[in-house]
This record gives sequence, structure tokens and C-alpha cells, in this order.
Amino acid sequence: MTSVHGVVAGRVRWGMLALISLGIIALTLNWFDVATAFPLIGAQFGVGLGALSFLISLYIVGYGLTHIPGGMLATAIGMKRTLVLGLLVQGLAGIMSGLSASYAELAFFRVVSGVGGSVFVAVGTAAVVVWFREKDVTLALGITGGAAFSAGAAFALYVWLYVQRATSWHASLILAGVFELLVMLVIIAAFHLPEGGQSPGGARFDRAALRTVLSSRDLWVYGVAIFGGYGAYFTTAQLFSEYVTLTRHLDPSTGGLLSALIGLAGIPGSLLGGYYADRSRNLRVFVVGPLIAVAALLALIPVVPTRALWVLGIGIGFFLIFGFAAWLAVPARVCDIGHEYIGSAAGLMLTLAAVGGFFIPIIFGHLVAHTSFDTGWVFLAVVSAAFALLGLAGRNPASGR
Repeated sequence: MTSVHGVVAGRVRWGMLALISLGIIALTLNWFDVATAFPLIGAQFGVGLGALSFLISLYIVGYGLTHIPGGMLATAIGMKRTLVLGLLVQGLAGIMSGLSASYAELAFFRVVSGVGGSVFVAVGTAAVVVWFREKDVTLALGITGGAAFSAGAAFALYVWLYVQRATSWHASLILAGVFELLVMLVIIAAFHLPEGGQSPGGARFDRAALRTVLSSRDLWVYGVAIFGGYGAYFTTAQLFSEYVTLTRHLDPSTGGLLSALIGLAGIPGSLLGGYYADRSRNLRVFVVGPLIAVAALLALIPVVPTRALWVLGIGIGFFLIFGFAAWLAVPARVCDIGHEYIGSAAGLMLTLAAVGGFFIPIIFGHLVAHTSFDTGWVFLAVVSAAFALLGLAGRNPASGR
């Protein structure tokens, strides 16, 4: 009887993981779909690459500011309600982005979209930990934070290009928002937390609990370590198509496919990174090593022939998400944070990473506008490597955990 119950429980937890993954796919679709429309947005609103790269950063503003509040909200009102709220906010913001009649309106709704995405990611991470903390937590986090994230990004950067061509860039953003609201309804109908022991909400988030999260040395170390790589990944994924069409003279469809492969490469990266990191006590090497590999690949972009860009793009997507799976497991495996505060702990790390996600695209856009794309790629390589090395100060999981 016990074994039957275990099989059923196992199927349920993987089902809950599938629901969170579906939410992540909808989230990243509404995150990256605007990059597909950059040429049309620039033409309609009369803005250049600097203003377009600023749209990437504006999403990160909302995304970075609300990770910790999202975790605190989940502690107070429950994970499910907070997950639904995040999808609702981002879905509506996606629709309003498509209805924008000016650059200023679009910029505002990109910030709002980031707020909704932030809440869902922080609390979705906590929900995965609640279901998988006893077994396969790094692999599960790799599936949601890596495979699902990468699939949504690739879907936005390539498939949505054809949706946009069949309709308009306005309609493509609206359709992505509607899709997220449909996913929200699925979450409402089917998501739940495990029975017994895990509170679905209503806990008091007091100052002592907040101090516990904020005073965790390893959350800060690992959060800062990914600062450069995080910003470099989002910059590359969303502006690589612009680079290969403007500088390497590839057609837009080929550029979109190349950008999509950066995202798709993260799917095997997340699965392999999660699987092997779960079985290793040296979590630090699974975080720092891939970030150094990403930096090396970024440095090669200006000097390799055009056909080699396919290999570099795939490698960047693979290694960044390979390490991201292990990085997401730091609160549970290294810091041993209680399940009710995992959302806020993950939120702190994601907020620190989002600082890089905000500033690095802006700096990249400024460098490209005033020098060249080559200077921008070298900048991304240097900043990725420099911050990754700080991760060597982070600790590994204690042997007893």
C-alpha cells in the first residue's frame, strides 16, 4: 500500500512541476516576444538600438524589484494565490503592451510585465522546492528555471516571428498575453500543494525571518556571481538577431532561428546541469564553471567566421542554463532556508541578478551605438567572467544536508 501511495505521490509532484513549467513558458513568451518585434517597433516609434535595448532593461526593473515582495506575499496569502496573481498581472500587461500607441506606453507596460513575471518566478521556485525538496530538487528547478524558460524564449524568438508576420507586432503581443491568461486558468483549476506539513499560506513574515534571509552570506555571494552572466544572456538572446542581420548580413528569419537556438540549447543544458548537480556536493563548480565558459564563448563572437556563430550561440545558451539549474538550488541546498521563506530567499538572489539584467543591456546598447558590436561582445565577456569568479567565495552544501 505504501509503495502504491509513493507512486501516486510521485506522479502528482511531476504533474505539479509540469504546471509550473507551463507558467514559466507563458512568462518567457511574454518576456522575449517584444525582441522579435524590435525592428518594427523601432520603425513605428522612430527609436534606435539604444532605446530598444532599454526595453530589455525596463522589464528587468519590474522583474528585479518584486522578487522579495512576491515571496513575502506568498508567505502571507499562499503560494497558489500568488502564482495566479503573477500570471494575471503579466498577462494583462502583455495585452496592454500590444495595444500601446507610443514608445512611452510600451515602456511602462514592460515594467508592469516584469512585476508579474517576477512574482511568478520567485513563488514558482518555492513551489517546486516544496514538492521536491526531499529528492531531485536541482533537477526539478532545472526543468522549470532552465528547460521551460528556454523553451518559452525560443518560442518567442522564432515561432512568434511568424505570428507577428501573419498579424502585426501589436497583435502578436496581445496573443501572448491572452495565452498567459489561459495558463492562469489552468493553474487555478489544477495546482495544489502537498498535504500535511506544508502550509499553503497565512504564515507571518516577521522581521526575524527577513533578517535570516538577508543575512545569509551565500545568497549574496551566489546572487552577485551571476550578475554578469545573467545580463549577458538576456542581452545576447534578444539582440543577437540584430547583430547577425546588421553586421553579418543574414536574413531576419535566419537571425531569429539563431536567437531561438540560444534558448533551445538551454533545455538539454538545464536537464544535464540539474541531474549532475543533484548528485554532486560541489555545487559551486556547477555555478562558476559554466559562467566562465559563457564568457569565453562571448569573447569569440567578434573573431569567428559567420558559420561558427551557430556553435557559439548554442554553447552560450547551453552553459548559462546548465549553471542556472544549480544556482536556483542554493537557498534549499546550501543555505537550508525553510520552505515558507524559499520564495523570499530565491527572490533575493534573483533581485541581485536582475541588477545585472538591468544595467548590462543599457551599457551594451550604449557601447554598440558609439563604437561597434565587437566592443559590446568583449564587454559582456569581461563582466561575465569577473563576477563569476566572485562565486568561488560561495560555500558548497553541508555534508549533513
